[in-house]
Amino acid sequence: MRRIVLLAALLLGSSPLLAQSGIGGSGMGGGAMGGGGMGGPPGGGDGPPGGGQGRPAKPREMKPIKRAQLDKVVTAMFQQADSNRDGIVTIDELRLVVQARRDQIIRTRFAAIDSDRNGAISLTEFQTWQTSMGSVALSEAGALGDQGGPVAEAILPQLGDDPEDRVLARLIEPLNATVIAQANSNYDAGLSLEELLAFQRARFDAADADHDGLLSADEMRSLMPRRGPGGPPPPHN
Repeated sequence: MRRIVLLAALLLGSSPLLAQSGIGGSGMGGGAMGGGGMGGPPGGGDGPPGGGQGRPAKPREMKPIKRAQLDKVVTAMFQQADSNRDGIVTIDELRLVVQARRDQIIRTRFAAIDSDRNGAISLTEFQTWQTSMGSVALSEAGALGDQGGPVAEAILPQLGDDPEDRVLARLIEPLNATVIAQANSNYDAGLSLEELLAFQRARFDAADADHDGLLSADEMRSLMPRRGPGGPPPPHN
């Protein structure tokens, strides 16, 4: 009986070693050769645990930009400024467009305050509107409700937030009085679409080193600001 007890204790004490060698546990597949593959890490595969999940996404390569994309954005700017649709944009016409945008903001703000829609703003309505703005109303600028900033004296390019859009934003100048004067190459009464396109294409064509009508990723990178060695990045425009 004592021999049986000693033999059982010996077997129990050696079981961790047997399991590590792949002999004990669940048979030939219960150790290093079982479950996790031929000696590989748990979960299978040759890569690190997790199957590659959690790795930072690789930045998307910028797509080539066609000059036609720039033309489309510039044409839309021109059409916004050409309010009378005569094919010519003047400085006075641009100012009228900007003023119309300001007037619309004023009307929208008035409607927000005039809660009873009687065409007049009472002290109670004004106080209610200001109170709804919280601590912003304590600021003289914030009290006016201009949280979106002033209306620009220009027609801005309508672009998204893709890398290619950010490149186009560097190439296209907002349509303002200075651009109208500079791009009006024949010095007549106003600016034509053809003149504006020629003016706005200049930066694109200068960056298009191989003159194929496309900006490649390398050509686009040449437009981006460069950091000095060890220095901070340049300020944003």
